[in-house]
Amino acid sequence: MPLATLALSISVIWLLLRGDGSPGNFFVGLLLAVILIYFLRRTYQQERAFRRAGDIVNFIIHFTYELIVANIQVLKIVLSPQINIRPGIIAYKTECKTPLGITVLANSITLTPGTLSVDISEDQSTIFIHTLDIEHPDTVRDAIRRGLEEPVKGAFE
Repeated sequence: MPLATLALSISVIWLLLRGDGSPGNFFVGLLLAVILIYFLRRTYQQERAFRRAGDIVNFIIHFTYELIVANIQVLKIVLSPQINIRPGIIAYKTECKTPLGITVLANSITLTPGTLSVDISEDQSTIFIHTLDIEHPDTVRDAIRRGLEEPVKGAFE
C-alpha cells in the first residue's frame, strides 16, 4: 500500500474512533498518521511516496511556467508584422529511462506551444521534436531539459 493511501486510511480510522467527521479532526488524524509513518518508515518499504507527491507538484509548477512562456513566445511570432521563422526537427537525447517518464516528457513537449513530439527512436533514448524556430536548437534543448525533463524525472521515475 502506498504511503499516501496508508496515511489517508489512518486518518479515516482516526475519524471513526473520534466519532466526529469534521475537517479539523481529519487533519489532526492526517498529522498523526504522518508522524506515525515517519517514525515507522524504516519498517515500511515505500519511503518515497510522500516526496513523490511534492515532486509531482514541482512538475506541475514547472510545466505551467513553461506553458506560459511558450504561449508568450508563440504570440510574439504570430503578432509580428513579418513572420521570420525557420521550422524544423531537432533530435533531443533524453535521460528518462522508464516508459512512463518518456511518455510524460513527450506529451509535455507536445502540449507546449511551438513544439511537437514527432517520433521516438527505437532505443527510446531520443525524441524527435518539431519546433517553430530551429535557429537556436541548443536553447530549445536546454529549455526542455531544465523546464520539463528534470521535473519529469523527479516525479515519474
